[in-house]
Amino acid sequence: MKPTALPLYEVRTHNTHSSSENRMHSDDVAAAYGFKGALVPGVTVFSHMTQPLVAKHGAAWLARGVADVVFLKPAYDGDLLSVQGERSADGSYALRCLNADGVELARMTAELREKPPVIDARSALAPAPPKAKELVSWELVEIGVPFPALAWTPAPADNLAWCTDVRDDLPLYREGATPPLHPGFILRQANLVLRNRFTLPAWIHTASRINFNSAAHAGDALEIRAIPEEKWRHKGHEFVRLYVAILREGCVVTEILHTAIFRPRKVA
Repeated sequence: MKPTALPLYEVRTHNTHSSSENRMHSDDVAAAYGFKGALVPGVTVFSHMTQPLVAKHGAAWLARGVADVVFLKPAYDGDLLSVQGERSADGSYALRCLNADGVELARMTAELREKPPVIDARSALAPAPPKAKELVSWELVEIGVPFPALAWTPAPADNLAWCTDVRDDLPLYREGATPPLHPGFILRQANLVLRNRFTLPAWIHTASRINFNSAAHAGDALEIRAIPEEKWRHKGHEFVRLYVAILREGCVVTEILHTAIFRPRKVA
């Protein structure tokens, strides 16, 4: 059986985080790292890439979806992006995000999981107590040491604001008093739990694997836990990969392996 193409999805992206603590989303700081302008956040690009999947599978993908995304090139404010995807005979998806020049910006594989997941035992580790943020450094990123937890209770208006920012008009996110949370809004919490632990003047989200075990909804009282599982240096950059668990009433609703450059190399 030949792969089946998903409908093409086009969106004019927007840098929704120009005033963020992450100054990589500002023109002047991004230029110091060799970029032509402020970067559109990776979670925004991920949000665009989920639209065809949620359009096809609806709430089922938000409750049982798996996605593995890698960001290859930056997107900039106002870029017209196209998301192309196809479904293989085994039911898995391969998606690409390209700009108007045909440059591939991100690549993602995804599927709709049929069996309940095996929850990582690290999700049960107690978070560190709250502590004052510290300027990130190689030494302070301690492998296997939990971060303080981040509490998050998104309101329907917060979810709607996210959908508006990423220009996703699917009705699902607007239905009822407690609509499901947008997957990009959920993935953003992996950035925020890192920022909750450290002061990071500039960082770059490079990849994520996200596993939705149950749909999260507006109004849910959620707890974000994170533990560094690996760090490395490459071409002058300092990377970290976090294991992130999002819990509701003690049950894990989402698990993420989240990779970022926490100390990028500046251009000479």
